[in-house]
Amino acid sequence: MRPVLLCLLLLSPFTAAAAPKAEDPFTFQGVERVVAVGDVHGDVEAFKEVLRLAGLIDAKDRWVGGKAHLVQTGDIPDRGDHTRAALELLMRLETEARKAGGRVHALLGNHECMNMRGDLRYVTPGELASFADQSSTADGPGQPRGLHGHSAAYAPDGRYGKWLRTHPAVIRVNDTLFMHGGLAPGVPGATLEAVNRWVWQDLTPGQPPGGAVAQDGPVWFRGYALDDEAKWDAGLTQVLERFGARRMVMGHTPSKDGRFSVRFGGRVIVIDTGLSTHYGRHLSALELRGERATALYPEGRVPLLPVPRDTAAPRPAVKTGTK
Repeated sequence: MRPVLLCLLLLSPFTAAAAPKAEDPFTFQGVERVVAVGDVHGDVEAFKEVLRLAGLIDAKDRWVGGKAHLVQTGDIPDRGDHTRAALELLMRLETEARKAGGRVHALLGNHECMNMRGDLRYVTPGELASFADQSSTADGPGQPRGLHGHSAAYAPDGRYGKWLRTHPAVIRVNDTLFMHGGLAPGVPGATLEAVNRWVWQDLTPGQPPGGAVAQDGPVWFRGYALDDEAKWDAGLTQVLERFGARRMVMGHTPSKDGRFSVRFGGRVIVIDTGLSTHYGRHLSALELRGERATALYPEGRVPLLPVPRDTAAPRPAVKTGTK
């Protein structure tokens, strides 16, 4: 056997072993500061105010958060007129943050999925009209202004539909899972990739029903936010262990008092405080630094963790069928 060929054969197993491992696009480790913001619902000015409160953007709406990670837990659209401006802001900040060594994670909520699937029940007339320039097809007699533009914008090849379809419903940053609604015990898949593919099924024509329409899917599930903790305690433990996390952070279910809801001894934090004007404009952001979890409100910082299990009583939340 030729010496060169022999060397290649001997080296090949070691070369394979030394091949770099593919990057997990859904897991981020070693992040010093994480800021999470809940449902925006078309109120871009309230969203900007929260980002300034958290020190992530300046007076000109430019990223100044350095290496911080911003997680927006879904529901940018509906209920307010300025969804498009909020999407444009996130798209720009996504690029600016990455250049600075940080990240912006815009997660899918049930309302992003509804808009991409053509469910316009909660789209305001002003919101719909803002998309009018996205299609060359004129709206017909009796049709609301922007109907065709909205459809084109959220289509798989549309400006916003194409962008949104590259985003997951669930990620893990350090030891925390982030999603819109919650990961129920019966969620299929042993990896975050599997869970996200289950959600994306509903956003791709010709696929069977998946996690974007399932009521126990990660963009709809409300069990951890609303039900008695005893009902889900064991299931929550199982899910956290399956995905290697210590807690879940979610939006979707607005609180009555404009404050975060800390449940299950700190293993669940619900951060939908009703940020948009539609829900009362209760501004808030969650900051995670190491073992510390802090609520950022306009009136100041409030430590959230640790929460002793015997004092982690369920907090009231608005019970809504669809939000």
